Amino acid sequence: MAEDDARIAKLCHLLALLKAGKHASNRDMRKALGDSAYADFESAWREQVELRKQLKDKPEEIHAYEAKLKRAIFLENKAKASRSKSSQGTGKLAQAAEAAFEQLYEKLDEITTADGALAGWFNRDVRWNASNYPDLSSLDAPRVVTASSGGGIASGIRSKRDTKIAAIEHELERHENPVSDDELGKVAQARLAKLRQRQS
Repeated sequence: MAEDDARIAKLCHLLALLKAGKHASNRDMRKALGDSAYADFESAWREQVELRKQLKDKPEEIHAYEAKLKRAIFLENKAKASRSKSSQGTGKLAQAAEAAFEQLYEKLDEITTADGALAGWFNRDVRWNASNYPDLSSLDAPRVVTASSGGGIASGIRSKRDTKIAAIEHELERHENPVSDDELGKVAQARLAKLRQRQS
């Protein structure tokens, strides 16, 4: 019992360090979590590394969308600058910007219809209808997510510190609410039955 209390105290100490923005070594994490929970942490961190790799390897369609978005924003900014100078070409520039955003949205619809998984690359829902169609402006144009911007597929990105915090919190929760082997077996059997139903 005293050993369990010491382990919980160590986990709480590491959690406090991490939440304060300080470092907790992998060696200390392994000692406090134990081999099984530490293996779960390592697995979760590998998933995070893979997710980051996916964000770096943007599909060609996403690069094409970003180029079109950049062009549309350029035209919009040019129209705004022209408006502030009371230039005669303001109307034409504003029309060109709106046309560029319209073409951008058409391209977006085309690529996400062809490959639905590409929708996860954007910071907002890109499946529109008449009630939620975005304005033809840079404010409403969906942005491609990156590891730093969040949203879309990047919404699952965690820092290594956050991954460590989640592992410790999960282990503390498991300790506070233990599940018997029988209960775990029942849960596993129920999941297996659901999986078999989906496959058939």
